Amino acid sequence: MSNDLSNGSQGNGSAEAEFTTEDEALQVLMDGDIDKVMSGLDRIIEAAPSYEKLFMRWQRQHWSTEDFDFSEDIRQWNDPDMFTEEERKFLLFGFSQFFLGEERVTVELLPFAMAAPSHEAQAFLTTQISDEAKHMVFFDRFYREVLGMKANDIGAMLDTQRVNVNKDWETLFDGILHECAERLRLDPTDFPALVRGVTVYMIVIEGTLALTGARFIVKSLKQRDWLPGFVAGFTAVNRDESRHVGFGVKFLADAIKADPANARIVEETLQECLPVASLVFVPPWVDDPYNFETPFYHSSEIFAYAMKALSKKLAAMGLDPAVLAGDAA
Repeated sequence: MSNDLSNGSQGNGSAEAEFTTEDEALQVLMDGDIDKVMSGLDRIIEAAPSYEKLFMRWQRQHWSTEDFDFSEDIRQWNDPDMFTEEERKFLLFGFSQFFLGEERVTVELLPFAMAAPSHEAQAFLTTQISDEAKHMVFFDRFYREVLGMKANDIGAMLDTQRVNVNKDWETLFDGILHECAERLRLDPTDFPALVRGVTVYMIVIEGTLALTGARFIVKSLKQRDWLPGFVAGFTAVNRDESRHVGFGVKFLADAIKADPANARIVEETLQECLPVASLVFVPPWVDDPYNFETPFYHSSEIFAYAMKALSKKLAAMGLDPAVLAGDAA
């Protein structure tokens, strides 16, 4: 990859926890510490849980969009001295990319469930559709109650926020992801299309972008004691995302074992997506998309963390993370 996810230092900031069993890692996913959630995800991916276990985990990790108290968030957001204008602008950029992303993945997931190769996989993917819809409703509640945004319904609220996402977000979600879903709608038996779609959805969008972006947002807010209701809810969102990524890693690992030609599909999909995906992290107003400061971290930190996260998932799928070097220019 040219000057994108491979840039910069690790920027992790803390040692990762060690877990000896999947159950121990699962318990950590109930933690409020986002780095522990990320470490628990790594351990669970390495354990390659079955679709049945992923379904059971969904049953044990239910939460409601009404579970979170936004009273302090409302007070803080309405305090003119709590955030600088630059901080508000950057946070709204990040929130909106997630909010609109949740709507896109909710809408596009149904063809994936129809194309899933087993009833167990289909059962899990139906839980994910429910999760993604819940995440969208959580963000809608946050926008209305905390940010004070007004709209007649969720669709109208989403429309008001499209101005905040960048062009690369549109290319990835409205272009590449939508095309993957359309191929599966037209032919649910097209297994290579499903391999490509799972790579885009679960590995690139959720496993590389969403979990990385969430980790930096949550850590930045927690370090400042900002928006505690949102932090609690967004951590719950990312516990859900960890299950989804676990599904994607298992599905692709199985597909690669069954036919090595699927490894090439994964690699080609990554080569297509990553130059665009890395730029989803970039606010539209920065001058250099590969080297910029945010109010909370330097771009090198988030690029490096995303690359490290992706490398772990590739290794769990049976691929050499060195394949990413093929994008270097």
